[in-house]
Amino acid sequence: MTTGGTPPQGGYPNDPNGPGPTPQSWGGEPYGGQGDAQGFGQQSFGGHGYGDAYPQSGPADWPVMSGKVSATDSIGAGWQMFKNNPLPWVLIMLIMFLANGVGSWIQNSQSASVSFVGSILTIAVSLVFQAFLIRGALLEVDGHKPEIGDFFKLHNFGAFVIAAILVAIATTIGFILLIIPGIVIAFFLYWTLHFVVDRNMTAIDAMKSSVNAIKSDAGNLFALALLNILIVIAGALALLVGLLVAAPVAALASVYAYRTITGPSDFSRMATSGV
Repeated sequence: MTTGGTPPQGGYPNDPNGPGPTPQSWGGEPYGGQGDAQGFGQQSFGGHGYGDAYPQSGPADWPVMSGKVSATDSIGAGWQMFKNNPLPWVLIMLIMFLANGVGSWIQNSQSASVSFVGSILTIAVSLVFQAFLIRGALLEVDGHKPEIGDFFKLHNFGAFVIAAILVAIATTIGFILLIIPGIVIAFFLYWTLHFVVDRNMTAIDAMKSSVNAIKSDAGNLFALALLNILIVIAGALALLVGLLVAAPVAALASVYAYRTITGPSDFSRMATSGV
């Protein structure tokens, strides 16, 4: 990613130091409609293809979004965003740990039926909080400083669950085929859930969009994926407490890279206006 240009000074839109970026400040028209994935491809970017430049300035000290990803710049941006707004991210992680702990406790019951309920609860918690993290990260990357309540306002959770199930099935089949195909499938479908939350897409359209977006800059995105894995492992080794920082930074870095490549959308404007 190029880092030329001077990012505007100031933080988030409600920051007393000055306004941050909004989707409108990025230039160009948001591609596609919310829920309209038809024609989502080259044309849906207003004439630009995946990887073409979308000059977008983030808050001070962030790299400039350019349509190409730098793994280190994305990690740096993720850390900067977390550092500027740590409390809601730490809280959402603590809530997630608590919910997972309850599910695991129920799952360890001696009763088979109760244990089954615990297993379903654990899976449900994982899906719900994955959606919450993506939503919060999109708001953060778009320049809106989310509060803890902003993470929980999902409007298309049904589509999210369907997409998650299809991705899980595809990845499982890939792992059955000697591991490597599973890694490849998981990598190229990684942004499926991002497209569902951000663009309100159907599961199939989101899967196609994820493949197209990731393959546009696969080398840099694979480097970012490896760095994110290392960060999360380091957080887990720090007596799990480090995950309170590592997991949000990884999520923010991934969404920053997603937004860099896919360009702006109406998500944050609609989310913050209560539409």
